[in-house]
Amino acid sequence: MSKISRRGLLHAGVGGLCSAFLRSATEAADPNSGYKVQDQQPFAGQTRRLKLSNGDHYITSLIFPTDYPTHFRLKPELYPVCTPQGIPVTDTHSFSFIHHQSIMTGHGKVRVDGASRDLDFYRQLPPPDEKRKDPFHTGHNLFQMGPSGIQRVTNAKWNVTSGIHLVLTLQWQSREKHSAGGEPLVIEQRRYKVWQRGALTIIDQHSHLVPAGKPFTLKADRHSFVGVRVHDLIDPEEGGLMRDSLQRVNPDGNYWDQQGDRKAPNWIDCTGKIGNNVVGVAIFGHPDNIRNEFYCRPWGLMICSATLGHDVHVDDDQPFQFAARFVAHDGELKHEDANNLYDEFAATRYNGADSEDRRGDRSLD
Repeated sequence: MSKISRRGLLHAGVGGLCSAFLRSATEAADPNSGYKVQDQQPFAGQTRRLKLSNGDHYITSLIFPTDYPTHFRLKPELYPVCTPQGIPVTDTHSFSFIHHQSIMTGHGKVRVDGASRDLDFYRQLPPPDEKRKDPFHTGHNLFQMGPSGIQRVTNAKWNVTSGIHLVLTLQWQSREKHSAGGEPLVIEQRRYKVWQRGALTIIDQHSHLVPAGKPFTLKADRHSFVGVRVHDLIDPEEGGLMRDSLQRVNPDGNYWDQQGDRKAPNWIDCTGKIGNNVVGVAIFGHPDNIRNEFYCRPWGLMICSATLGHDVHVDDDQPFQFAARFVAHDGELKHEDANNLYDEFAATRYNGADSEDRRGDRSLD
C-alpha cells in the first residue's frame, strides 16, 4: 500500500485519515438567516445526512455512508434537490442506471501511474467475474473492472450565512473484497455553496483533486465528472424538454466540439411538469475549467466534465480543478435568465481550494 503524500496529508487533515469527522464551523453566523444544517445519523450512525433547509423549506441533503459496507452508497450525493416551492427535481438509483445519484461527482477510469488497470469511482461494480461476458460495451469488459472504489468523506464542516457553505475532504480509495479497507489514491477538497433566490435553488460546486500518493490520470470516459439525474417525471422520455445555451432542443449524446453541431454549450436545462407544477433543473460549466464537455441523454442524465473525450494527468504540481453550477427552478427558466446565471457564475474565480468573485460583490467563501 502506498503512503499518502505530504501534500495529500495536508489536504486530508490529520483527523481525517481514519474516520469521518463532522463539525459545524458556524451554526448560525447570521441570526437573520433562515438557513440551517441538521446533522442526522440514523441507523446507529451507519450512514449520515446533512439536511439543508431554508426556514421551513427543505432544500436538499448531503447523504454519505460512514459504516461501509453496511450501506451500499459508494459516492456522496445531494438528494433530493428541491425548488423553493419544495418540489424535488432530481432522482437517484433510478430504474435505469442505479449509479446515477441525483447531483453526483465521480470518474469511471482512474489510472495511477505504474498501475496495470483502471479503477472506477462512478458506478457500483462488484468484484470481477472472470467468466462473465459483457454484451453492452466494446473495448472493455465492465464485469472485469470492479470493484468500484469508494469516495470516503473524512472531514466535513459547514457555516451558515446568507447561504449554506459545505467544505468536504474526501479520500478516493480502492475497495477490497470482503473488506471496508482499501488504498487511498486521490484526495479531494469539495466545496458547495447552497442558497435560494426567488424561484431558484442554486448550488455551486468546486472540486480540487491531488494524488494521495502517486500521480494519476483521469482517463477519457463519459462517466465523469459532475452530473445530475433529473426527476423521472420531467425527463424528455416522459414529456419534459431539454434545451441548451445554443438553443438546441432535446440534445442527445456528446457535445464537446469547438464549432458545429456538437459544439459544447455553456449550460443545459431540463424542464417538465410534476402534477400541475412546471419545474426543472439546469447544469452550468465554468469558463475557468480546463474544458467543459457535456453529455446528456433523454432518460434524464446531464453531465459536465473536462474528461469525456480527453485524458487529464494529475500530480502535486498540477492538481485537477473543476467547478459547476446546478439550478433547480419553479416555472420555466428563460433563456436570458439562464445566460445571466451563467455570467454570474463565470464571474467567480477559483484559485486552489478557494474562490473569489472577479467583481468583488460575491464569493463562495
